[in-house]
Formats: sequence, structure tokens, C-alpha cells
Amino acid sequence: MRNMSSSNKPKLISDENIPVGLTELLIKEGFDIKKIPIGATDKILSNLAKAESRVILTFDKHFIDKNLFPPKEHPGIIFIDLHPPRIEVIFSSLSKLFNEISPIEFSGKLFILSLFGFRIK
Repeated sequence: MRNMSSSNKPKLISDENIPVGLTELLIKEGFDIKKIPIGATDKILSNLAKAESRVILTFDKHFIDKNLFPPKEHPGIIFIDLHPPRIEVIFSSLSKLFNEISPIEFSGKLFILSLFGFRIK
């Protein structure tokens, strides 16, 4: 990842399905990331993300349903569609995304991260 100052990084919130190892790598890179408590509902995650202006990191397919979680109402959603979910592959894909997209560009959008890059919905 290029040397990004913390002001050039989006604030993140990770769903309970995000591996701790990935969260730790992002923290080491200087990201402000909050881990949602185990057992918290998608609605709680969504509300916290909005209240704290944090981009959601998730493997949960509910977040790609625009009727349940409209992207325009969120500071950003990153749905990780990488299988198998190896931490180093996810971290590399996220690094590319964060290097190409500025924090302000996440707002109101759903990003689908795959082995082929990312799509914006």
C-alpha cells in the first residue's frame, strides 16, 4: 500500500465475519477501524456505520441488497467476494481499492471486491 496519511484513508467498520488478522493488518497500516461485536445485527452495523461515518467491510450478502441497505444512505459499503477468503489476498485487493478511490468517493456507493478488482454499484 502506498504511504497514505490517515486523512487519506476512509474510517472503517468491520462486520463480525471479517477475520481478526485482516483487521490487525489494516490497523498496522494506520486505518481507523472499529470491529463490530460478535452477535450484532446487520441493522446495528448499518446504524453504527452511519452514525460514525465509517465504510462497512463485510462478507455478508445482505449488504448487496439495495432494498435492505441502500448504498446512498451509507458512508460506503465494501462487499468482499473473494474465495477462498485468504487474508493476504483480501488485504492486497483492499490496498488496490484504497489506492484508487479517495475516502470521499466511498460515500453512497457499494463496492464489490473480487479477484478481478472491484465494481461500483
